[in-house]
Amino acid sequence: MAMTGEQYDALVKLMRGKPESPACRAARRVLVDGVSQAEAVREAGITRGTVSKAVRSYTEADQLMRAVYGEEKQ
Repeated sequence: MAMTGEQYDALVKLMRGKPESPACRAARRVLVDGVSQAEAVREAGITRGTVSKAVRSYTEADQLMRAVYGEEKQ
């Protein structure tokens, strides 16, 4: 798993995301629960591009925060 649920929820809040949106729910499934993007697309009923963009946005934000706080992933 790339991040904890608590970390993901904090990023969503800081980025002013909408936790109830299909894209946000799909990104959470990928980044927190470890499902594939293809599975998240099927579950959320949205496009692959939408899921990919959401995952990328939250991943980049996570990496930035870890770098700022000196906790870069290995």
